Amino acid sequence: MIDYLIPILILISILIPFTRKIYFSQSMVIFNFIIFFITTLTSPDFISWHSPLVKEFAFSTAYLPHPEKWYTLITSMFLHADVWHILLNMMGIIFIGFPFEHEIGREKFAFIYLSTGIFASLFYSLFVNGSLIGASGAIFGILAAFAAYAPMKRIVVPLLMPIMILVPLPVIIVALFYAVIESAYVAMGNMDGIAHVAHLGGFIGGVAFSFVLKLNRVPGEKKEVDLTPYLKTEREREIYRKALQAEQREVREAWISYLVENMRCPKCGGRVEIKNGKLYCRRCGYI
Repeated sequence: MIDYLIPILILISILIPFTRKIYFSQSMVIFNFIIFFITTLTSPDFISWHSPLVKEFAFSTAYLPHPEKWYTLITSMFLHADVWHILLNMMGIIFIGFPFEHEIGREKFAFIYLSTGIFASLFYSLFVNGSLIGASGAIFGILAAFAAYAPMKRIVVPLLMPIMILVPLPVIIVALFYAVIESAYVAMGNMDGIAHVAHLGGFIGGVAFSFVLKLNRVPGEKKEVDLTPYLKTEREREIYRKALQAEQREVREAWISYLVENMRCPKCGGRVEIKNGKLYCRRCGYI
């Protein structure tokens, strides 16, 4: 039963964002957790590479000569070995994927996420004979693509001190830090059980696919969308005034995103989003 359930859930997770219900990055987080709980509850030995589920859905370099197993390039991205593995990866999607998708849109983000995840596994196969699970290749891919697209855009990074603190840093600093770390691990031939080669492959793929999609950000301040005609309550108008008065661009964008998430198209009642500097109704088009 579970052999059929996991592919169905993965297919739903990829397709449902294009029904305009949720963002692709949100779908990845939700369904990765769902699949993790299903696999750990139904297969106590899941962490073992001898588990039937791992053999069925993890990617192995031995599968490359067998096209009937190439689906594992996708399914392996939705499997995680333990709680820390999935928590760290999902934090990566939340802190990197959410703002990046907001910048470039659902379709381009989905392409980069899936493509870099696949590329990371193929890159790993060039140097290592082994098996892979986890979304980290795709996460390193979107980090690199984000840095190539908007290097000075600040993202919030969790730092583990005596307590966890959140620090806003330019995405290029975060990307270079991890690129150096992963390159060092690969150069030293680290054998800690983590696929650092795949992480490095994700970085390379992220930069490459950002150029394939011709991602480029126009320098200078982003022109804000005028939301005034669509604000219905005094509370919404007050939030909008505070957003426009905010000195930090990130704060301003966060408040505007909050308002847009709760707006509805005056023509059809559909949900709206900002696209190409305009409010865009997901159901009926530009408004």
